[in-house]
Amino acid sequence: MTDWQGAALVVMAAALVVMAVIQVAAIVAALRLARQVTATTEALLREVRPLIDQVRRVADEAERASRLVTAQVARVDQLLASLAVRVEETVDVVQGALVGPLRQGAAMVTAVRAALSVFRSWQRRPRRTREDTDDAMFVG
Repeated sequence: MTDWQGAALVVMAAALVVMAVIQVAAIVAALRLARQVTATTEALLREVRPLIDQVRRVADEAERASRLVTAQVARVDQLLASLAVRVEETVDVVQGALVGPLRQGAAMVTAVRAALSVFRSWQRRPRRTREDTDDAMFVG
């Protein structure tokens, strides 16, 4: 082997060693980076997990409140419908109890007025005296 070939082999071996060292350093750096990412992710999860749990609790409470409100609205709707039916029934009963007698009372008032007007018209007529009747019978 010549010196040139030996030198080339030494340079190739040195390059191979440098490449191996660089690759090992890159792997070590990647492992360190992976550990840091893992630690950061775990710390972030530790920080965020209580917030997520609190958001879940708030959502559960909101769902529960929504169900209660829906139930209350349904109850109020039933109550108002029942109240409307009862008011209509009460109005019908009151109307039946008042309108009939009021009509009869109005008819009686009308009859009394008519009788009074007839009575007044009789009073307003001039009374005939006997002489008036005698004069009417005389043909002259």
